[in-house]
Amino acid sequence: MLIEWTHRWIALLVGVVAILLLYGALKARLDRRWVVAPAVAAVVAIGIQAWLGRMVVKGHLERDLVAIHLFVSMIVVALFVIVAVTTRRAVDGPHLLERDWSRQLGIGAISVLFVLILGSIVHNVYVPGWPLVDGAWIPDFAGLNSLAIHWLHRTVSAVVLLYLIFLVWRGAKVRRPHVEGYLVVGATALYAANVGVGLLHVVTEVESTAVVTLHLGLAALVWAALVAATFLSFHDPR
Repeated sequence: MLIEWTHRWIALLVGVVAILLLYGALKARLDRRWVVAPAVAAVVAIGIQAWLGRMVVKGHLERDLVAIHLFVSMIVVALFVIVAVTTRRAVDGPHLLERDWSRQLGIGAISVLFVLILGSIVHNVYVPGWPLVDGAWIPDFAGLNSLAIHWLHRTVSAVVLLYLIFLVWRGAKVRRPHVEGYLVVGATALYAANVGVGLLHVVTEVESTAVVTLHLGLAALVWAALVAATFLSFHDPR
């Protein structure tokens, strides 16, 4: 009860922050496309999130509603990050726009979000074995049941880890501000650590609230870092 009460008050505080952010952006006449528009979208998304929260409670924590609720919260995080990185001080240096690099970062961010949502759907469903699912590379499953989603979550997680490693290598080659590469390196390190937390999640038979929270928190940080790197790469720092 205490956790739920705290959650709702923090959600209210986030809504207040979003409104103040929008007010400040309008008053300061900041960039309408990259600051005002995301600030407006954040206020709208939080309103939708509040309605979804009501539906989640009425639906007795039905897994699909919980996943949608989490998805919208990650969109809110992304919108806040976009505003933050767009209003940062420009970096001097001979940097060039790299459209391929921006696309690759965007693919990485979306892939991490996909892994996060898949994991949220089955976060409280215990399946033995790691990294194998139920002791098999391809378990015997029919349809999109919990076993299939677990397998998809772990398989895609491994592919995304390899892709993030590729982004670390790619980031060292592009002529962009170092902060973008640092964000990618940080995201990859956190993602790798979260793979270990995934193992811990299985070892504890998905009964540890602390492990679930840590697993989700690290995934959210990876998402935020990659969103930041992606939107920084859209801008010419000169």
